[in-house]
Amino acid sequence: MLLSRSCDAELDAVEGLLAAAGIRSARLNADELGAVDLLIDPARRAVRLNGTWLWPTVTWSRHFSVQAIERAGSPARDLFLRDSWQAVADQLSAVYGTSIRPRHAGPLEQLLLAERHQIAVPRTVITTDPGQARSILRGSRMVVKALPGHFVEATPGRLTGVFPAIGRPPGPDTGPRPSPPLIVQEFVEHDAELRVYYVAGQVRGFEVSKDTPADPWLAEDRVSVRSVDPPPQVVTATRLLAGAMQLSYGAFDFLLRADVPVFLEVNPDGDWRWFEIKAGVAPVTLAVAQILCDLHRDLLPASAGRDTGSFELLTFLSRTSY
Repeated sequence: MLLSRSCDAELDAVEGLLAAAGIRSARLNADELGAVDLLIDPARRAVRLNGTWLWPTVTWSRHFSVQAIERAGSPARDLFLRDSWQAVADQLSAVYGTSIRPRHAGPLEQLLLAERHQIAVPRTVITTDPGQARSILRGSRMVVKALPGHFVEATPGRLTGVFPAIGRPPGPDTGPRPSPPLIVQEFVEHDAELRVYYVAGQVRGFEVSKDTPADPWLAEDRVSVRSVDPPPQVVTATRLLAGAMQLSYGAFDFLLRADVPVFLEVNPDGDWRWFEIKAGVAPVTLAVAQILCDLHRDLLPASAGRDTGSFELLTFLSRTSY
């Protein structure tokens, strides 16, 4: 059972591969809950979704945000409706089968965990006055990022981007004060930028070249992506951090500086199809489908005719079209 949104291209691709392998999946999209008929029977470990009984083996929640639910009544009713659906999503992930649930560690927690594991990170402050950061951070340039994430969803289904920016430190008296709390980091000179995906122990990587941090959202024609084998030190850092944060899946961002990985952040909901399409490969889609396939087959009861032999999705797909 997959909990997300209707426009989740990553899960669209994974569902197609699972279907090709004969594995059924069901989708509960946060932006399509208005007409959903749902009944949960914990005693039978069963879910009836829109009239169909399901016995989930694996649940994965990603991009399931109750902010996507359309407003339908008073503010109090809308808040209650959203809280209720969030509680349902949490319970489905916790009760049925094996769950892949993102643990959203905050940016400071992520950076401190990296430092504890002796992984390099940029010098970072959070401030309501970026001009004051120049007294703490080194260098002539700094990176300013939103603290809660890249997007704000003020209206259901309509996202407003709040993207990172690189610039020179402003003077202490420039800009409106106080601003919302912002992340301000030293700019790290680097040889390469890597987007690395962790999928239950597997590590897949892409090298990314762009002019500004906002280019993937605002000027994708200026972004180039190629599939790479991450260096061993990046693989080690990725696995250490994934283990420390108890992640089954995560999209990690690193800079390489003289072969030393500098950890920036991890997004436990991070998308991957955009990078795959740019690079002309699909290693993360295949890895995710393989993991879900393995978990599903491991949890099938013997009465369901589970095949106890190994099932290699990549081998299967080599005989099918994708």
